[in-house]
Amino acid sequence: MADTSPHMVIGDSAFSNRILPIIKKPESLKTPQIEISEIRHLGKLNLRCTSKFRGMVSKLTQCNLSLQPNQSDSKAGRIALCLGPDEYLILAEQGSEIQLEKTLNSSDIIKQISVTNVSDALCALSLSGKKVRDLLAKGCAIDLHPESFSKNQSAQCDLALANVILICLEEDAFICICQTSFAEYVLDWCLDAGFEFGISVRAGI
Repeated sequence: MADTSPHMVIGDSAFSNRILPIIKKPESLKTPQIEISEIRHLGKLNLRCTSKFRGMVSKLTQCNLSLQPNQSDSKAGRIALCLGPDEYLILAEQGSEIQLEKTLNSSDIIKQISVTNVSDALCALSLSGKKVRDLLAKGCAIDLHPESFSKNQSAQCDLALANVILICLEEDAFICICQTSFAEYVLDWCLDAGFEFGISVRAGI
């Protein structure tokens, strides 16, 4: 788990020192084709459990924990990502992660699972637009063609040397999760790499 930056306050924005919105595009382009915003206050729980207890944890989290790595399941604003054979990342709606953590820690199977709240150690960015795959392809080695990386798929990969988790929500909509300490770097890289497409960065949602 990554440590939060020294200046971070619980629930604070990873870009609190930036003046938003930011719009960068060539003069010949009228409208930016990529939009980025921080998904603020998104709860993030790292969860470890074996397949034996997967069903019970799925009921407690109200999300199906996939057996297949790099797959996600979403329900009522909550997303469960399978990061590996026994590791999951739960993205919970604002304010619910604390209660969910308590629910898991007070369950009968707590000795069989591990729950860590990493909400402020990780930053979540929403990236969307018809050129978003072209942007990501500039810094990412995985195959981002819609037939290879589609809805409900995720990947742990490098984006311009920063380790990230990419989650495909729709054909032109992704969530990018990175360590909070790398958030400024990822944003600056996106602004530079996305200039030719036109890129708009707005305040957190």
